[in-house]
Amino acid sequence: MVSEKVRVRFAPSPTGYLHIGSARTALFNWLFARRHGGVFVLRIEDTDEQRNKTEALAAIFEGLRWLGLDPDEGPEQGGDYGPYFQSERGPTYAAATAQLKRSEGIYPCFCTKERLAQRRAQRGAGGDASWHYDGHCRALPAAEAAARVAAGEPHTWRLKIPRPGATSFNDLIHGPTTVDHADVEDLILLRADGTPTYNFAVVIDDHLMAITHVIRGQDHLTNTFKQVLIYEALGWTIPAMGHISLILAPPPHTGKLSKRHGGAEIKEYQDKGYDPDGFVTWLAMIGWSFGKDEEKEPIPREELIANFDLANAGKANARMNPSKLDAISGRHFRAAPPAEFARKIDPYLRAAGFAPERLPAGDGALALIAECAQPRIDYLAQAPEVVRWAFEDPAPEPDSVKALAETEGAAAFLEAYAEDLPLEFTAPEDLEAHARGFTTTRALKFGAFAKAVRAALTGSLRSPPLFHCACLLGRDETVRRLKHAARIAAGGKA
Repeated sequence: MVSEKVRVRFAPSPTGYLHIGSARTALFNWLFARRHGGVFVLRIEDTDEQRNKTEALAAIFEGLRWLGLDPDEGPEQGGDYGPYFQSERGPTYAAATAQLKRSEGIYPCFCTKERLAQRRAQRGAGGDASWHYDGHCRALPAAEAAARVAAGEPHTWRLKIPRPGATSFNDLIHGPTTVDHADVEDLILLRADGTPTYNFAVVIDDHLMAITHVIRGQDHLTNTFKQVLIYEALGWTIPAMGHISLILAPPPHTGKLSKRHGGAEIKEYQDKGYDPDGFVTWLAMIGWSFGKDEEKEPIPREELIANFDLANAGKANARMNPSKLDAISGRHFRAAPPAEFARKIDPYLRAAGFAPERLPAGDGALALIAECAQPRIDYLAQAPEVVRWAFEDPAPEPDSVKALAETEGAAAFLEAYAEDLPLEFTAPEDLEAHARGFTTTRALKFGAFAKAVRAALTGSLRSPPLFHCACLLGRDETVRRLKHAARIAAGGKA
């Protein structure tokens, strides 16, 4: 039971597009905050000036908006605990450094990179590659160290790890965890240029922003021990810590999901037009579950929030399953109101160069296209391909050419059907009634007839509803394609 005012944070670096693992971390923090009536903070850790990218920062903001994970405080929202860009928080780091110097919790280290590399190589040559800093400068007399600092000799500042000793904390997911101080070197808190290291800055930021719970990936577990030691050196309360599973790449790949596998960046899913509610459901269920059959449909946010509990988070790394995302997103789109679905696919059609109103169906074309595409797509970017035949003369698929050649009497009935078509195309159901009358009069099997006509109009045997296709093409184009198919059925070239 969480009794204090919950404050959690998502703290990405704008050095690359928002990764799916980072997005899930943001989601878990958001759900935790909403579940406990707390505050979700966005902090941008942008101290790596050389690697920061303006477009990556924009992608973080846009990605969170697309996911519906609205921060309560952050660079865009403001708040009482700012600034929310780490690069603007320099004075707070200086104050914490001064506190540690007064308490003699840190010491200057004058070891050069060359000395450290040499010592590491020597230890590795002896069969132990797990070398830690040997505490060489920790033993320097205080007066000597102060004089060398005053003389301007380059140095870093290291934390004095209590020795001997051990550090323990109770992980919200993994339970009690302990590390022996023999396995932890004296940490560098300040680099030679005076800037704080990641672990030092994060501790200061989390403390001053009153963060109560730190929820992040298992890859940060080694950082947690270091940060606990920094909290203790400063005499600050340690927030609750929980480390969620990593996301593994889908088969046949192995290991942690990365950019080289594809599907690792949120922007890919935004650009493809996945349903964001379905995406959030899928993302939440990677490494967490509460017994709901999430494959039936997207789970409402309110239900996710009401059931979110880190006790149900898996300890083992979780493998990504893209097909499950397609299933959830597709179910959402198939259940959407047709007019809403039509509005959503319109920009994707236009991006492909397809203008629905230019088809013979005119103003009614978009609605017909939506009816054709809605049962057949899992994400919006699939729509143009589903209805490409309406805008471009299709290249017949091999199985459709084969069907035309093997359907008895296809050449004759396609030619006759082209001549018998109504002068005006009104609605798909009217065309279907006409076609059924046509096949009845000529004693044709409707299934074989429809298969040949579908191949004629779309070049495929797996097209949208047949008479929707005809209405989109209009009479003239339908007649042209039927007669062209009749020639193929008679033995001509496709």
